[in-house]
Amino acid sequence: MGIQRVSSKWAKTAVLQRSRIVNEYIPVTRKYSRQTLERMTELFESNYIKPDRGTYGNGVMRVKTTRLYEPVVNSEDSTTDTEVSEETNDRNLPDEPEASAVTSRATYLTTTYQLQYGTEERSFHSLDELERALNDRIQEREYIIQQGISLMKHEDLPFDLRVLTQKNLQHNWETTGILGRVAAPGKIITNIHGGGRLATFEELVLPHLQQDGFKKLRTELYRLGIHTAVQLQTSFPRLKEIGIDIALDEAGRPWILEVNTLPGIYAFGLLPDKEAYRKIKRYAIAYGRLPSKKSKSSRPSPKAQASSAKKRVRR
Repeated sequence: MGIQRVSSKWAKTAVLQRSRIVNEYIPVTRKYSRQTLERMTELFESNYIKPDRGTYGNGVMRVKTTRLYEPVVNSEDSTTDTEVSEETNDRNLPDEPEASAVTSRATYLTTTYQLQYGTEERSFHSLDELERALNDRIQEREYIIQQGISLMKHEDLPFDLRVLTQKNLQHNWETTGILGRVAAPGKIITNIHGGGRLATFEELVLPHLQQDGFKKLRTELYRLGIHTAVQLQTSFPRLKEIGIDIALDEAGRPWILEVNTLPGIYAFGLLPDKEAYRKIKRYAIAYGRLPSKKSKSSRPSPKAQASSAKKRVRR
């Protein structure tokens, strides 16, 4: 039986949401529709709209919502527009008495939606305009919409992490590596194919956390990789490897952005830890992702194949 691949982001998310442990790490994620677009832009300042099936960050869009309240203008004083920014997380929303005081006096509210695709940005002043622009790109394809996480930054550029978890030689799940990806300037995705660059986990995270915090996070991510794989395997029993895209918010809390069931392996070979890469390849050979050395050596070279073909023609 071959290695199972699952292309639908929504199918994987729905399975992961059934795990109490893993669900704590998943940002609010819904199937895209007009109704969910309206609700998510009400709840969160930033939202990502992604193709349900797709790779390398292709088709990913971001919507940022800004609301401006114009208070009543009294004859005794003059006022200006006051910007009220939304929280990026709907859990434990704090009370904001100052903002509440402004909104209680408000007579006029304007909402601006800023849509970014690649490095292109457009602004809209109504949900209808935004929806039309999104539908021009979405067309008839299935998309999801996900709560945006304000990413931790390295040298003022956002980054995320890729956690690789594989079946080991004992057929148990084992997290074998973590690497970092830094977004290119002006981009909303970190994918290497989209101009991002590779970095080590230590390079990106240690400047933000003390050594103890770094070790605790690393242990948490290694465990999360295993919990995620075990949960996915309940519905997709022939999985052998997963790559989890992890966002760290500005407080250092990890979030699962998505899970890839055909994760890139060779990027880990570009990192300094060659022993970890040898283990990754050893496991990948064992479960059939990579060809074994024996099968490589037993296979005739292209030159030998060509020579053999010529001899057969002469006969």
